[in-house]
Amino acid sequence: MTRYLEAWLDNRHVGRFIIDADATVFRYDEDAPETPISLSLPREGSATRRAAASFLENLLPDHEHTRVRLAAAYGARSTETVELLQKAGGDIAGGLVLLPADTEPKTIAAEMNPALDRDIADRIRSIKHDPDAWAPGDLPARFSLAGTQGKFAIAAIDGDWYWSNAAVPSTHIVKPGRPDLRGVEDAELAALNLARAVGVSAPSASILRVADQHAFAVERFDRAAQTGPLPRRLHAEDLAQARGIGPDNKYGVTARQVIDTLRPVDASGTLVTSFLTQLAFNTLVGNADAHAKNYSILLGQNGITFAPIYDVVPVGLYPAYDQKLAMRIAGARMAAEVTIAHWRKLARTSGLNEDAVAHLVIDMARNVLEHNDSAWNALDFDQRTIVRTAVARNAERLQ
Repeated sequence: MTRYLEAWLDNRHVGRFIIDADATVFRYDEDAPETPISLSLPREGSATRRAAASFLENLLPDHEHTRVRLAAAYGARSTETVELLQKAGGDIAGGLVLLPADTEPKTIAAEMNPALDRDIADRIRSIKHDPDAWAPGDLPARFSLAGTQGKFAIAAIDGDWYWSNAAVPSTHIVKPGRPDLRGVEDAELAALNLARAVGVSAPSASILRVADQHAFAVERFDRAAQTGPLPRRLHAEDLAQARGIGPDNKYGVTARQVIDTLRPVDASGTLVTSFLTQLAFNTLVGNADAHAKNYSILLGQNGITFAPIYDVVPVGLYPAYDQKLAMRIAGARMAAEVTIAHWRKLARTSGLNEDAVAHLVIDMARNVLEHNDSAWNALDFDQRTIVRTAVARNAERLQ
């Protein structure tokens, strides 16, 4: 049986995903915008066989057990991608709204469902207790978020919180810290603040405190204010989607492959420069988990830009987790091993100007060192000492 997911962007139908037993494909409308919904799904030419299915899979939680819980909460018949997105595809990463056939956004009443403090606190408490409890079945929330860490979406409108759905775009992602990861919320907030301090584009974030609970909360970079109370969805995709691969392969993407993916749509070189800037920052602060799904691009009518940095955690604080870089720097597997020679080699093998890349990285290291002593003050003494020492070591190796 063939099924469909209708794709809407700014209340305009742009195409449909066609799902059958043999394959999933995406068909653009003839009058769809020139900018594609994904680099892996070009307006002209052909996509790889798995590209459309992978694009959709990357909109859902990575783990099957989390999808089981999502299906139960939303009343989906199974954890199959199309089944889940028919229920939760109204508020997802990026600007698309994905709806079942014969459904249009304009026919959906704008359901402004207030998110009460007690319900938000309960969501935080529940996820801290059970990281798979992303979506509550007893609340009018309809969203899907990718990744492995428990989280939920919420909308800030006129100073109040609301649950998101197809008609009400979320504005924030709330990530309750796992109890076994001491200080992770403060560490991620500090890392984003440091990124902004050294000139890396980063979204605003804070520690959300509600009743007796607290969690890391970050403003969505794929939303923008507009006339009226509701924000506008901006279309974005992560680099796994851009390369047409599923979430299971997010750790297999190399820095050189990212550069090769961006180069055809990057005549000015700004996309590659932005990627290298974020890669350098992640490496300096020891964010070993910066895989392909933790970098994104924004695809707008006026072109493609690199999204702000996100999901930045100095993994060295948690030695039980893999400390190997998700993207090696010219073979260097650990942040502490990376020298300017590795960056020069990455530039050379990627067809980039070695001196320009070296200058970018050295400047980043110098700026990070300048702010390193004060950046981590919110952490406990032992943790801030660990991070400061590691960051200083990483930066000094590049001088």
